[in-house]
Amino acid sequence: MSSTDKRAKNARADLSKRVEFGRILQSLRQAAQLTQHDLARLVGQKYFTMVSQIENGRVRIPPDDTELWARVLGVDTQAFAKECVRFYETDDYFKAIYGKATKRDLL
Repeated sequence: MSSTDKRAKNARADLSKRVEFGRILQSLRQAAQLTQHDLARLVGQKYFTMVSQIENGRVRIPPDDTELWARVLGVDTQAFAKECVRFYETDDYFKAIYGKATKRDLL
């Protein structure tokens, strides 16, 4: 497989993982009884569309805001950060940090 083919395959996998995590985030937001507007305001985003884009897998939660998002959503910060790494980084990176952990800590 050429390096171009690998990059294209990784890009599709990355999008798929971001979309899956977006669904989890949407469930957490709804469980916290927050609208996208509410969540955006509470995490300091100027536009609610940022929340929509994250939930649809288009963009990631800014790494510097991971702790804030966890607190606002009412979940354990370390578990939330772990899932951010699981869904936003490569599998090799996740395994280097957490080993072969497959248990999901959220939902």
